[in-house]
Amino acid sequence: MRLWARLKEFLREVKACGLVEAVLLNGSFVTSKPAPNDIDLILVVRENHDFSADLAAEEYNVLSKRRVFRRHQFDLLVARAGSEEFHRYVAFFQQVRLEPDKRKGIPRIVV
Repeated sequence: MRLWARLKEFLREVKACGLVEAVLLNGSFVTSKPAPNDIDLILVVRENHDFSADLAAEEYNVLSKRRVFRRHQFDLLVARAGSEEFHRYVAFFQQVRLEPDKRKGIPRIVV
């Protein structure tokens, strides 16, 4: 399955699970590469999300880093909205390879 089709399928799953408020994109998929080969994601869960709660199968399929990589080949980070982790992950995604003084924008999909 092509990269774009895998992303669309994953975003449908994200929306259906109801736990995620936004998805931030990174990787070669959001560059000018003629043949992008990877997508990196930050899933932003609601501020009050309980990471210790039991998950239904469809929720686990979206929030599990291993499951997402196995099913879609996406690298995944998960953070609560506004948390320290969220800000750290965003700062990491904004880095420009080999140009430490520059920052880039990140596409954000609200689900």
